[in-house]
Amino acid sequence: MECGALCSLPKSKEALAVVRSDSFDITPLTPGSQCTPLSVAAHTLYEKTRPDVLVGPGGALHLAAATYEQLPDGRSVRVSGGKFVPVAEGQYTVKLEGARVCGFRAAFIGAFRDPILIGQIENFMARVKKYVESRVDFDYDLKLNLYGIDGVMGALEPEKWTIPKEICLCGEIRASSQAQAVQIASIARLACVHGPYPQQLANAGNFAMPFAPYDMPLGEISEFNIYHLLHDADPIGLFPISYHQLVGRGTFEHVYTEDSTQVSGLAPSPASESPTVPTNGDAPQWLLRPRLPAGQCYLGDVASVIRSKNAGPFELTMDVMFDEEDTYNRVKATGALSQDTIKKLYRVTDDDILVCMFWDQARAFKTTIKRPTPSGSFGETDVHGSQQHVPLFYLVLPLSRA
Repeated sequence: MECGALCSLPKSKEALAVVRSDSFDITPLTPGSQCTPLSVAAHTLYEKTRPDVLVGPGGALHLAAATYEQLPDGRSVRVSGGKFVPVAEGQYTVKLEGARVCGFRAAFIGAFRDPILIGQIENFMARVKKYVESRVDFDYDLKLNLYGIDGVMGALEPEKWTIPKEICLCGEIRASSQAQAVQIASIARLACVHGPYPQQLANAGNFAMPFAPYDMPLGEISEFNIYHLLHDADPIGLFPISYHQLVGRGTFEHVYTEDSTQVSGLAPSPASESPTVPTNGDAPQWLLRPRLPAGQCYLGDVASVIRSKNAGPFELTMDVMFDEEDTYNRVKATGALSQDTIKKLYRVTDDDILVCMFWDQARAFKTTIKRPTPSGSFGETDVHGSQQHVPLFYLVLPLSRA
């Protein structure tokens, strides 16, 4: 319910739940949308470390024996069989989440289009950093994220692509004061604009900047540093209660606007519409690679969902789901979705992989790994972790597309 009706098809904004002591029913409120046993079961994977055990304050919800039943209206699903296992008698657990301030941030953004510069961009970035270092005598951190090279995935990027046509540079700076952070941004940006490079033909400037002011102060940086369950907690001492009386005239009147959260032009497609993917011959546009020979396919050819998301601020989780039982079983039988595969695709170690499992209830594979940096901290490239799934698109399977 916290996610609206994300568990419906097509996903929609609101749902109604009827909750009982041993089950609950869920129904999407958008006409034309429906919940199915598979769509509801699949939601147990969303933003979770693992789908079978959901740990929280007071105990854990075990879902291995849960069942999902389509109700006669064709739109509602009844879920039963989940079991809440409380902590030991007399204990009390509290979920702790916290963040700390760790400096001030500034940023600048722009793009490179010159192919001569793009062909040597990593050496150019190294010279920019060295130039900044020569101009200041206080502590700072400078991160130059190249979107189009490895800006989104950063340390998890498994490979370098061919030279792109354009590169977006997002410069991120951390220092002990806002003024220092902006100063570093200015020096680094000017180095990007005017820095020379071998075989340069365009001497009027290197850097396409979309708006001014160029150097943006972004205030304090905060990062997660607490995210765990506190055991044997004192439920009274930790949460003292105080009362405050707020006295006002009571004249405020909320002005309601029709569907103010809906962005014009982005309404969900009617359920009767089937989205189409533009093609180039027989290869979908997402492919960007040669079609494989007969008897092989990419995971992206046969999966119905391949996605990534945060599972808390310190974990990244990936889900792969299939519409058809036969396809799911065939992919599962290849052994291609394994811990060794995740290690190779994401350049991580066994210790970095927290979960690697199949979840038959949702015809799904799930893996959860440690995040290289906490969500939203300095150097972040994908705060929600929603664009880390692409290497799984190109996993080669010993299967035909049909």
